[in-house]
Amino acid sequence: MTMDLTKEKTALIVVDMQNGFLDPKGSMARLGFAYERLLAAKPGCQRLIKAARKAGVPIFFTQYVYKPGFTDGGVQIEEIMPMVKDVGLCVAGTWDANFPDDIAPEKTDTVIEKNRPSSFYETRLDSFLRPLGIQNLVVCGVTTNICVETTVRDATQRNYRSFVVRDATGEVEQDRYDVSLKTMGFFFARVMNVSEVLDSWNVELSNA
Repeated sequence: MTMDLTKEKTALIVVDMQNGFLDPKGSMARLGFAYERLLAAKPGCQRLIKAARKAGVPIFFTQYVYKPGFTDGGVQIEEIMPMVKDVGLCVAGTWDANFPDDIAPEKTDTVIEKNRPSSFYETRLDSFLRPLGIQNLVVCGVTTNICVETTVRDATQRNYRSFVVRDATGEVEQDRYDVSLKTMGFFFARVMNVSEVLDSWNVELSNA
């Protein structure tokens, strides 16, 4: 992998760091998934967000949201995982869909709402990135194997250079996490650590 990362022409994409994925009362926990493995991504994401602010790198938060009644859920909700409806996963306007206070967007950040794993599918993300001249995307968040990977695949196919941060993503199962990083690193992205991103941006953080 020869791609080099700088803070110029770069954006940080923080994928779906919401109560429903990270909290013991959230819908992922109520579905029986290991939310603790997703919560483990939070410190790395927080460091990247803090570093991006210091480096002047624009930040985009994606927010997984469904309409009440899941009328926009499609086959994934109606046929593949109908149990998502039972727990009310990330319904718009609910606590489940909101961001935790300690990793919430600021006014200068951009929130991209989506109802599919990809941060690009039928969203305005690309239309925000292109006018800024963004070429590099640093991607963190949850879940590694679903929304992070799908976003990275779509980004690379749109000719963005993708940099996925292994210690700032989380998946509910270790094997899915491992395979996802291996797959992304093989053909879709450069896989990095938080410390490598900070070095590339020439940013030092206290207690980082």
